[in-house]
Amino acid sequence: MKSSRGITLLEMMVTLAIAAVLLAAALVGMQSPINRQRENEATRELWASTLRARQLSISTNQPVRIVVEENVPRGDGTTRTVARWEQLRCDNDWDNASCPAVGCENTTCRANPECCAGEQAMGQDIVIPTTMNAAALHGLCYMPGSGRPVRPGDLGCMRDSIDDPVALDAAAPGNLRIDFTSGRARSLIMVEPRTGLASILDCSSQAAIDHPVAECTQ
Repeated sequence: MKSSRGITLLEMMVTLAIAAVLLAAALVGMQSPINRQRENEATRELWASTLRARQLSISTNQPVRIVVEENVPRGDGTTRTVARWEQLRCDNDWDNASCPAVGCENTTCRANPECCAGEQAMGQDIVIPTTMNAAALHGLCYMPGSGRPVRPGDLGCMRDSIDDPVALDAAAPGNLRIDFTSGRARSLIMVEPRTGLASILDCSSQAAIDHPVAECTQ
């Protein structure tokens, strides 16, 4: 009669190790669609924010810009990169060439709340996933009254050139890149140079394949 034996410690450790590997693989498989969904949502929220900024710049006769800020404290104790629109305060209310107010050309309203006209003059934070880089939109500004867009990088919103159509044409933002480290293709926020209307292009989409855009390959 054969005697039965129990599982050895080594066999148990091997079994647990295999189970851990299988669980980790399953979690990675579940996380990828979640990350993709977050990237999609943030990209569309950024696009919607540019449309809102344009609309406000026309209706309020004040410049409205998009800012992307790093290391912003969140309610859960973490710090994240976030984006939002900001409607800027002017030095006076009869001349939109006085916008933004002096001292607000190189700072955000988070750093200096006086640069915005109250809490209603700032959009909701858009949390940027860690796999996503939207820095190209930082400083995208819509000019007061006209809604004309000027390229990112200058938080002063072309204050000294508001009545200079040549300078405004030269500052048109073009196609703004959103890059990802998750392996997905780049997306573009495509801003029409005169009207400021924006659209999204996914560089892996059929539209990008049929009509190639330089920023998708550079």
